[in-house]
This record gives sequence, structure tokens and C-alpha cells, in this order.
Amino acid sequence: MSSFSIGDGVRTTGGPMQHQYGTVVYFREDDGTILVRFGGSQQLYFREDELEHWA
Repeated sequence: MSSFSIGDGVRTTGGPMQHQYGTVVYFREDDGTILVRFGGSQQLYFREDELEHWA
């Protein structure tokens, strides 16, 4: 079970979107990845350990 919920504000811990604010929009159950939307149009999948709650 993920510690994130749809609608949560998150930021990535590495990669090209590091420290960018995003919103969790979907969970892909087959591989356990989380779809995060940044701004209005860009979205990427991340593993749970690549994300942290926005604080």
C-alpha cells in the first residue's frame, strides 16, 4: 500500500523534475508506479521511493 493518495502534493527527490511540485493523479498497480502531473500538461511515472510529500 502506498503512503501517497490521489490528490497529494509531492515533489521528486531526483532527476529532471527534482524539487518541482506535482500532484498524484494515478496508481499503476501492475508495477507499483505513481503518475504525477506537473503544471497543466506534463506527467511522469515514479516509484514511491522517488517521491516525498510536499511540505
